[in-house]
Amino acid sequence: MQEPHQISTFCSRPWNELHIEEDGSVTPCCVMPSNRFPMGSNLKEYLTGQPLKDLKDALLAGKQHKNCEWCWDNEKNKMSSHRRNVPKTKEGFTHVHLRLTNVCNFKCRMCNPNFSSTWEVENRKHNYFKHHYETEKDIFNDNEYLFDLLKHQIRTGSLRYINISGGEPLITDAHWKLLNFLIDNELTNISLSYSTNLSNIHYKNVNLLDLWKNFENVTLEASCDGWGQGVEYSRTGFSRKVFLKNLAEVLPHVRVDINCVVNVYSVWTLPDIERFKQKLGIKVHYSPCYLPEFLNPQRLLPEDKKTLRQLYAGNPSLEKLYSDFIHTDLPVLGKEFVEYNKLLDVYRGTNLFDVFPVFEKYANV
Repeated sequence: MQEPHQISTFCSRPWNELHIEEDGSVTPCCVMPSNRFPMGSNLKEYLTGQPLKDLKDALLAGKQHKNCEWCWDNEKNKMSSHRRNVPKTKEGFTHVHLRLTNVCNFKCRMCNPNFSSTWEVENRKHNYFKHHYETEKDIFNDNEYLFDLLKHQIRTGSLRYINISGGEPLITDAHWKLLNFLIDNELTNISLSYSTNLSNIHYKNVNLLDLWKNFENVTLEASCDGWGQGVEYSRTGFSRKVFLKNLAEVLPHVRVDINCVVNVYSVWTLPDIERFKQKLGIKVHYSPCYLPEFLNPQRLLPEDKKTLRQLYAGNPSLEKLYSDFIHTDLPVLGKEFVEYNKLLDVYRGTNLFDVFPVFEKYANV
């Protein structure tokens, strides 16, 4: 009889991981968003509900469950997948991913107002997107069971990793609440990892390094999508000066990796990211950008893809990146892309063509 991890469709995440969003809803992983695949509006509903049972049954039966379409599509196209095909533990969760809140001080064009309170405030003021979101959601609101679960899973030795994201987690009360709960209850024999824009490492007049030193291990995945004027255009709020200052302060004390989303803005300066990586001796994780669809570099014009291929030549990391994230030809959505940026430019005092003259020809594509 086959072990579960020997089944071609198996993924251990539903058994060993939790992805909890800022509104309390739960799924097994971050590429299974609860707004598309509702599996429980809170932990108790998720853990005892039929959707989780059906997902586990399908994976054990060798079936491709519809909730996992992101990974199946990526694997079909020979791209990176989130599927974790490893033996499942008998009980308990090893990894918990907490999207603490949607509070964020950036307005990244590859994001949306649902995940950035600052962007939602702008949108409510000008009403250019008709759908509105809560401006500040907090994962711990009406969710006391979450603290009980974390305490139990850590003390039994099951839970070893907590991944923390937002919004921007380092500037929130929810993050402060979480760290102090773990420290006060002596639940610090775990590894913490963060997705952060690294814009602020102080909160309530406390340097977060003074709190992180209590934990077994801390890793920051600092977002930096490209370099120079282009990243400050695409990620409103980003300051290279602030980023470098905070990076220099934390590097001697915690591990820092760079997370770079490969989108139509960032692809032009990835060689600069590679040089930055080599200078500091840190790792860079490149992530694909699929949404909004017109920001996917697979939708660039052939002539621009040729330019990028030449730009990346001789760098094995970027050559592989080109093959994985750019090479495939998808229909160009140039007009939609230009209109989207011009809309945001009106309210942010920016100009797409001033920063990226290469995109002028996309207005009529």
